Amino acid sequence: MERIPEQMGYLIMTMDGAVISSGGDLENNEKIADIISKTISTSKSLYVPDEQFQNMSILFQHYHYSVCVSNKKIHVSKIRHDPNTLENDEVRVVTESS
Repeated sequence: MERIPEQMGYLIMTMDGAVISSGGDLENNEKIADIISKTISTSKSLYVPDEQFQNMSILFQHYHYSVCVSNKKIHVSKIRHDPNTLENDEVRVVTESS
């Protein structure tokens, strides 16, 4: 997981949200692990027959979380990006808090 370009941190978790491995900005970050786990649980309620959750991106202004499930583990990468660059007709909604 450490070889992903622009990666700021990573988490590897069990399906119930327990952290197996972590590094960078997300090292030992139980709060983010809990939020990601709850987000995945919530997304299961949006289940559509014959479709299966593959990956999820949670976008912020200067970074995003890339989340995928593989081998019964949740893999999360926090990745830096330029908010002014859009790729592949991507649409980003960015909110700023006061």
